[in-house]
Amino acid sequence: MSNKTDAQVVAALVAMGFNERDGRGAQNACLALFDSERETIVASAVTVPPLLDELEIDAVLPAPRHVTRRFPSLQRTVADALAEMAHAA
Repeated sequence: MSNKTDAQVVAALVAMGFNERDGRGAQNACLALFDSERETIVASAVTVPPLLDELEIDAVLPAPRHVTRRFPSLQRTVADALAEMAHAA
């Protein structure tokens, strides 16, 4: 997805969060996008895991915390996503 615009990647993430039947695949895509250098992409990727039916919580939980070290401005977004995941668990 590196050759796509931020808007295209964000649109794909939103669609994935609401429509993806393969939760594990969506989760893995989000985890990979957490390493993006583009804050917009990372912010969108953080919001998808709470929407997924299948979630490997042990694999997902450490990743958003890493995001806040790289992008301190995303602390609220990450906190909200973590709260949603905890509530769903």
